Amino acid sequence: MRKTIDPNEWSEFLTDFSNRNRGRRSRFEEFTRGSVAEEDEEGVFESVSIQNAVVTISRLTANKTPIADHIENIHGIVVQYDTDGSENTIEFMNPNGDMTVLHFESLVDGDS
Repeated sequence: MRKTIDPNEWSEFLTDFSNRNRGRRSRFEEFTRGSVAEEDEEGVFESVSIQNAVVTISRLTANKTPIADHIENIHGIVVQYDTDGSENTIEFMNPNGDMTVLHFESLVDGDS
């Protein structure tokens, strides 16, 4: 199941999302016109927030080094749920149709 998050609810939703998913393994995948790029290294999710249409995602590497990724000009946020109702992915879109997807370790089977 997929759910589009109302822009008026982005900030509160992302705070709650962070609380539910902190500590889960995660990795990025980016889709732009004509290309797909997948992150080589997974990280441990810490938090996600939005301010002025810029999403900031904080994670820890395997050796506990903090990393922060910024995604600018957010136009849409969609969440995809796993079979147990847990969040499986969160997608961030810009007005050009580019999409950044954060995949989470499945609570059902352990895959990400």
